[in-house]
Amino acid sequence: MTPDPLTSLPARLYLLAYNLEKDQLYPNRCLGRALRAAALVELETDGWLVDDEGRARVAAAPPGGRVAGSGPTPRGGSGRADPLVAAVYRQVKDAPVARSWADWIGHEHRAAVAETRDDLEAAGWIRVARGRALGVFPTSAVVLLPRAEVRAVNRAAGPVLRGEVAPGDADPDLARLVALAAAGDVITLVSAGQRRAFAGQIGALTVLAGHAARALAGHDPAGPATGPATGPAARSGGPDAGGPAPKV
Repeated sequence: MTPDPLTSLPARLYLLAYNLEKDQLYPNRCLGRALRAAALVELETDGWLVDDEGRARVAAAPPGGRVAGSGPTPRGGSGRADPLVAAVYRQVKDAPVARSWADWIGHEHRAAVAETRDDLEAAGWIRVARGRALGVFPTSAVVLLPRAEVRAVNRAAGPVLRGEVAPGDADPDLARLVALAAAGDVITLVSAGQRRAFAGQIGALTVLAGHAARALAGHDPAGPATGPATGPAARSGGPDAGGPAPKV
């Protein structure tokens, strides 16, 4: 089976969280927030959302001459429509009051992992083995199927992360993925040591990535101040801080 083409940032970020050497998805309490931030970054980048004094709003004039409120279509006009991107857009559109980017990152973040995982399974990128621990607790193990593209993105990210490619000259989506991975604790792409060693480059990439990436990193004035110096947002507070990493 040939998998469907990948075009969305959340789908690519999820796959980049897979540890190719250990053949498993790396446990990460921040992954759901990182995926929602990726969806928001994509929606802002592509012109579906705009910033309004630190809050996310639906653009009055959607890109490509589409009808206002119609919702995003697959990037590039082909491939799969990402269900998480569509869901985040609907949530922002239907909200009675505008909310900060940080609020939307944390909203229903646990569901974002399962939603992205299930869509990637349907697209043929992963296989999910489901079972029950002790016959009671549901578990799932993710197995990556095609590996070449994930490995290629990991390799291409290196020069961008190390500053060998200027932020403005890097592939825009690759720069966004590096920024999101650094803020979202996706250590298979950006390790903790690399976050410290290349903090300046990561900061520049995060600024370019947009409001949601800055909020995930703790630099959004309308959101909680956490910042990469003390770890990603999900590890500095919130309902699941201090708890075990979720099964994915």
